[in-house]
Amino acid sequence: MTWVVWRQQRAVFITLAAGLVVSVAAILLLKAAMVADLNARNLLDCVAKGLDACRGEAASEFQNTWFDRLHVAHGTVIAAPALIGVFVGAPLFAREYEQGTHALAFTQSVSRTRWMVTKFAVAALPALVVVLAYQAAVHSWVDAAGKLGPLAAGPFYVTTFDAQGVSPVAYTLFAYALGMFAGALSRRTLVAMTVTLGLFVVVRVVLGGVRENLITPTRVLSDDLDGRSTVERGPLVVESGFLDARGAVVADPTPMMNCSARGDAQAVTDFEACYRENGLAQRFADVIPVDQVNTLHLLEASIFTGAAVLFVLGTVWAVRRQA
Repeated sequence: MTWVVWRQQRAVFITLAAGLVVSVAAILLLKAAMVADLNARNLLDCVAKGLDACRGEAASEFQNTWFDRLHVAHGTVIAAPALIGVFVGAPLFAREYEQGTHALAFTQSVSRTRWMVTKFAVAALPALVVVLAYQAAVHSWVDAAGKLGPLAAGPFYVTTFDAQGVSPVAYTLFAYALGMFAGALSRRTLVAMTVTLGLFVVVRVVLGGVRENLITPTRVLSDDLDGRSTVERGPLVVESGFLDARGAVVADPTPMMNCSARGDAQAVTDFEACYRENGLAQRFADVIPVDQVNTLHLLEASIFTGAAVLFVLGTVWAVRRQA
């Protein structure tokens, strides 16, 4: 049974392997060129220090050359799960129904459940290996740029977070199971591919926008009312603003507006004194610390993995109900 499924998916496996080899080779060449550029510009010490300690023409030129490329690399890691779901998961059962080969499988001594489990495992494992290998290659390239690259924005920066940790694996499982379910239910490959891509993007955007609610944030306070931020770059800021003397959040913007220059009114020069006169006592920021990034990865991954399990069970139901 495994051999038959392997033969059916051979073209997909060859495509995945070839794509991985070409992509990793390109990344290794780009990484080598970037490291050589760091050496040529004497910026190796700046990899750990960042632009705050290494401002200059050489660092700016390096970022102009490589920063966007590194962001694109992170973007390809984020896109990989969707491609797996659309081109591997969606056709898995839909193509069987379109070509009529499912009838032959249903008349064999092998049960439908075993047939489904074998198809799921034989196609899923190589896809996950490809995503993991590609993620590792991109990760090594981005790490080589250190704080001169996307890592300077901290681990919670949207492309950095989505492309690291266990998130890409969880996204891949979700997309693959979603595609498999859509194909088994619709029995049409094109329909399944379209539905998979659309739902995957919607779910990723929605959950990505509320992921900070999965962890109770830590409140950071500051008596410097005129400061621009109460936290350094790195932690994820969930909410920020002002507190009054009782420690309650000031939701009314009137005090801040009273201290802003309007029309021909005289501009306020001492904002801190003005803020205090209008009842503002402290700045606050509710943040998720950097050391919680792995916890947030695991919590989000558990949601996507749980949804993937539901789609697998839905696929079992959809296949077993077919005549």
